[in-house]
Amino acid sequence: MLTRIKTTSKDWLLRAKNNRLFISTLSVSIFVILWEVLPRAGLVDVSYISQPTRVLAAAFEEMFVEGVFWGHLYVSFIELAVGFILSLLVGIPLGLMIGLFRKARYFLDPPLMALWSTPRLALIPIFIIWLGVGVESKIAVVFVGSFIPIIVNTVAGIRDADISVIQAARSFCAKKRDIVIRILLPTSLPSMMTGIRLGLGRAMMGMVVGEMYVSTKGLGYQIMQYGEAYRMDQVIFYVAFVSLSGFAITNSARNLENRLLKWKEG
Repeated sequence: MLTRIKTTSKDWLLRAKNNRLFISTLSVSIFVILWEVLPRAGLVDVSYISQPTRVLAAAFEEMFVEGVFWGHLYVSFIELAVGFILSLLVGIPLGLMIGLFRKARYFLDPPLMALWSTPRLALIPIFIIWLGVGVESKIAVVFVGSFIPIIVNTVAGIRDADISVIQAARSFCAKKRDIVIRILLPTSLPSMMTGIRLGLGRAMMGMVVGEMYVSTKGLGYQIMQYGEAYRMDQVIFYVAFVSLSGFAITNSARNLENRLLKWKEG
């Protein structure tokens, strides 16, 4: 009887997953078809919304005919990767320190929250004066946008640790280093992954915004340039690429986060 219940629940979950995939695919297909058909029927102006076939043609031209896409992608990748790696190197140790030491939290919390509440656009002129208009200023924007979610969620993971387990470890004369490595770090890992996922989204946003306003290369720069020239086919191609890339990156981080949650529960 128990085996039958488990089998039935698995079948129900599989059907629900398949239904969700089918409905999502259907909705996207309907949107793409309407997007292609409505301008052809003269119901909307193609110069404002473009068409899937025109966007694909623009993508082929940018990637393979003119080849300008790859250089801008490389610049954006460097800015995103370096800025986010720096946010990991700074955010995780800082979050652990704030979570473990109360005085560090009292000392660092006000400036971090002030920095977090400051709009990124307001910081761009400062970064330009300090670092110039090259990749360094965009790396700084990516870093500032992504490292605070990592800090906040790392602190939350440390503070959510089971006090009874820590007290039991102390009763067996466990050293503080062992408590941190064997109890606090594994406990905070899922929350830390949530911060990394949120930080990735903020990093993508910071990269594009920084390139749109002050840059000579990058995906955001291309979006701004084509937007000013009213070339909607190219604009939609670059926007769609950034959106799909951000979705793929954050979804991969979410899958890793779910695996860590299953490992923790198991």
